[in-house]
Amino acid sequence: MTELPDGLGGTLAYSHEQWLHNRMRVEEFKKAYERTVNDLENLHITLLDSKSLRANETEQALKTCATLNGDAQRLVHTVIETGKTLIADLGKITWNPNSDFVKSPDLVDALESIKKMLNEVEKRQTEVANAWIELEKSIEVARELASLEEGVAFVTNWILTTAESMLNAQKKIGYDVQTSEELRKKHEHLEMQCWDTYGLYAELLHKINTFSVPKDTFVHKDLMSKKDFMDFVCRSFATRLERRRNTLITSLRFFRLVSEYFDRTSEVFETLIMRNRVDDFEMAPVNLQKLKDSQHNLETVEKELIREGEKLSDMLAMPVKDALGCDIGFDYSEDIVNIRDILDASIARRNIFIDSVELQKLTLEQVTYIHSYEEDAKVAIKWMEDLYNVMIKLHSHVGSSMCEIQTQKEELQTFQETAKGIFSYGCQLLEASLTLRQSCKLDISCNSDMLMQLQRAWSNLQSVSQEQMTRLRVSAVFHRSVEDHCQKLQELRAAVETTCDIDDAERRRGRLRKYLACRERLLVEVGRMVRLGRLLKTRLKEAFVLDDTVDG
Repeated sequence: MTELPDGLGGTLAYSHEQWLHNRMRVEEFKKAYERTVNDLENLHITLLDSKSLRANETEQALKTCATLNGDAQRLVHTVIETGKTLIADLGKITWNPNSDFVKSPDLVDALESIKKMLNEVEKRQTEVANAWIELEKSIEVARELASLEEGVAFVTNWILTTAESMLNAQKKIGYDVQTSEELRKKHEHLEMQCWDTYGLYAELLHKINTFSVPKDTFVHKDLMSKKDFMDFVCRSFATRLERRRNTLITSLRFFRLVSEYFDRTSEVFETLIMRNRVDDFEMAPVNLQKLKDSQHNLETVEKELIREGEKLSDMLAMPVKDALGCDIGFDYSEDIVNIRDILDASIARRNIFIDSVELQKLTLEQVTYIHSYEEDAKVAIKWMEDLYNVMIKLHSHVGSSMCEIQTQKEELQTFQETAKGIFSYGCQLLEASLTLRQSCKLDISCNSDMLMQLQRAWSNLQSVSQEQMTRLRVSAVFHRSVEDHCQKLQELRAAVETTCDIDDAERRRGRLRKYLACRERLLVEVGRMVRLGRLLKTRLKEAFVLDDTVDG
C-alpha cells in the first residue's frame, strides 16, 4: 500500500506533473551531454590529427581547432552547469522532509546517470585539454623545426650563391706589395661579411644538437641530413676562405721580402762597396764587419724569399674547389711563371751581389791586414829605437874584469839576437804589407818609408852593438894580457931571486943574461900592452851616438 499513490488506494505521495517536469529536464540534459561528448570527441580527433601537420599548415589548423575548442568549451560549461543545477534541484527534492513528493527509483537512477555523465564530460574535457597541450607542443616543435630548416637552407644557399660569387670574384694574388696589400684588405672585408652567416651557422648547430625530437623519426633524420650538408658546405667554404687568406698573406710576405732584398742589396752595394774608401785604414775593420753583418742578414732574407716563393708556387699549383668540392678551374700559371721569374732574378742578383761583396770583403781584409801589419811594423821600429836607447844608456860601459866582460858579451849577444829577431819580424810585416798594397793597387811610399826607418834603426843598433862588442873583445884581450904579463913578471922576478943561490959566478952570469933577455922581450910586450891600454882608454871615452840617429 505504501508503494501505491493515493489515487490507487495507496499511501504513497506522488505528483505526476513534478515527475514529468524532472523527467523532461533529465532528457534535455542527456541530449546536451551527447552533443557535448560528440563535439569533444570530434575536437579530440581533430587535435590529434593536427599534430602531424607541417609548419605552414599549423596556423590555419590552430585557428580551426581554437574555434572548435571555444564552441566545445562553451557546451561543456553549459552542460556542467546544467548538470550541477539539476543534481542540486533533485537533491533538494530528495532531501526536503516537508515535501509530499517522494523520489522514485527512476529519478534516483537518473541522478546517478547525471553524475556519471558529468564525470564523463570532465574526463573528455581533460583529454581534450591534454590533446590541446600536445598540439601546442607539436606546433611549437614544428615551428622550431621550420625555423631550423629555414635557417639551414638560408645558410646553405648563401654559401653556395652569394659567398661563392664574392669569393670567385677575388682570385688575383697581386704582383707587388701594394696590390697584395689591397687584395688582403678586400679579403678581410669579405671575411667580415661572412661573420654574420658564420654566427647563424654556429647558432643553428647548437639548436639542432639540442633540438628535442625523437632520433628515430623521419623528421630528425631529414633535419640531420640537411644539417650535415650545411656543415659540409660551410666547412668546405671556410677551408677555401682560409686557403685564400693564407695565399694572400704568403704573397704579401713574398713581395715584401723581394722588395726588402732588392732595396737592401742596393743600399749595401751603394754604401759599403761603391762609396767605401779602400785607403781608409782606420774604418776598414768597421766597414768589413758591417759588410759581413749585412751579408749574413741578406742571406737570411734571401732564404726566406726563396722559401716563401716556392711555398706560394706550390699553393697556387693546387686545384681550387668550391663549397661542393668541385674543381673551379682557376688558372694561376701566369702568376707561377711570374714568381719563378722573380726568384730567378733574385738568384741572379744574389750571385752578382755575392761576387761584389766577396771582392770587397777580400779588399777590406787586405786593407785591414795592411793596417795591422804596418802598425806592428811601427811597433817593431819603436822597439828597435828603444833597444838602441837602452844600449846607449845601460850597455855602453865595459867591465873591469874578465868575468864581468864575459857576462857583458853574453848579454850583448842576447841583445843582438833580440834585435835581429825584431828586425826580421818587421821586415816580414813590411814585405807582407807591400805585397797587399800592390795587390790593392795602393800607394807604397808609406811602406818604403817605414822600411827605411826600420833599416836605419837596425843599422844604427847593429853599428853600436858591433862597436860595443869590439870594445868588449879588445878589453878582454887587454885584461888577459895584463894578467899574463903580470904573471910572467912575477915568475921572472922569482927566478932572478933564485940566482943568488948559485955559487958559480960564470953560471950565475949566464943565468942572469938569460933572464935579462927574457925581461927585454917581456918589456916589449908590456909596452905593446900599455899602448893598447891607452888606445882602449881613448876609444872608451868616445860616444856611441851616430850623427844620423836620435840621441838616446
